[in-house]
Amino acid sequence: MILRHIIAHFRKQEWTAIAIDFVIVVIGVFIGIQVANWNEARLDAQRERAYLVALQGDFREVIAELEHDIARYDDIADSMTFLLEQSRMTQSDASLDQLNQAAGQLIAMEGTSIVSDTYSNLTGSGDLSIIKRQALKDAMASFFGSYDVVLLVSETHEKQLVGILQPYIIDHLDYVGMLPRTRGLTPSAAFDPERIRTVLRTREFRNVVAVKWDIVTDLRNVMNTALEEARGVEALLTEELERNS
Repeated sequence: MILRHIIAHFRKQEWTAIAIDFVIVVIGVFIGIQVANWNEARLDAQRERAYLVALQGDFREVIAELEHDIARYDDIADSMTFLLEQSRMTQSDASLDQLNQAAGQLIAMEGTSIVSDTYSNLTGSGDLSIIKRQALKDAMASFFGSYDVVLLVSETHEKQLVGILQPYIIDHLDYVGMLPRTRGLTPSAAFDPERIRTVLRTREFRNVVAVKWDIVTDLRNVMNTALEEARGVEALLTEELERNS
């Protein structure tokens, strides 16, 4: 319709009318583009908020997992400290049950599994750009970098568990008795509770306990770093959701 008007004005050389028609076309195109941009921006904002809500849920689970595992490694480290103190005494003042409970922690290991399906989807699909706040994106990348360190130290722990701790227990203690204690079960009838006193004050026992203490405190420290970063991410997510509400 507008095109026919313009052609008719050209034929009649009605330049003022042509100019008016041209302005109408430009304005119409401009408004159409603006409306399309506004709709796209609105949809992007909705998608961003959905991602933010999902990420907040993921990181709350991450924080809970890290807090649980840090507390667990604190308990294991305390058990190793207790054993080292008892091994240096001329005569241990702890009961056999206390000693065996602590020794059972030698093969204890937490499997820290940190997964954010939302973050994986964002990075894998290229949608990370939909998150506008750069500080938030940087904080999430930094957290997962810290978690890579946790995995590296965990792998070292597992290697020491297989290469040092398990062989020592098999040769000098009673693996049948150690294993159930780490799982909260009653030791089997074959368990010899007296064996702990036989090795308690030996250098080999102290070295094995010290190795365990060293690796679990390393794990606890790198997990604490990751936990602080996770809390920072969760705080940024909360701020962003409140700002966009």
